[in-house]
Formats: sequence, C-alpha cells, structure tokens
Amino acid sequence: MACRVGITTDMEARRRYWESQHPTLQDWQVISLHSTKTAAQGAENRAATRHGCESGEGGDGPEVATWYVYFFTY
Repeated sequence: MACRVGITTDMEARRRYWESQHPTLQDWQVISLHSTKTAAQGAENRAATRHGCESGEGGDGPEVATWYVYFFTY
C-alpha cells in the first residue's frame, strides 16, 4: 500500500484535497505539530524517509504558524 506524508496549516482543506486525489485514502493521521514551517518540513522529510512514503517540498503558508505533519495510506 502506498503512503504519503505532508505538511499544512489547514488540515480540513488538505484532507479534502487528498481525498479527491486518492478515493482509497485511509489511515489519515496527524503525526506531529510544529510552530514553524522549517521544523515541520524537517519532520515531514524524516517521516517520509522512515516510512518509505511519497512527500513533497512545500506547503503554502507563513513560516510561523501551527503546522501539522500528516500521514495517510492509499
């Protein structure tokens, strides 16, 4: 089963987006919270490597905000 890790400041919108891209989405989880985009990006990269998941640089939003690192399978 494939998996993805990403970051966002808007969990509801991001989940809706990924559900539209992957109708078989399952196991949606918030795996960590961070106060900066830089910290969240680092956590995303580590989690993607650890779990062998797809990920991508980015996530729109300000450097200082509540950033969520999420994971799902599909």
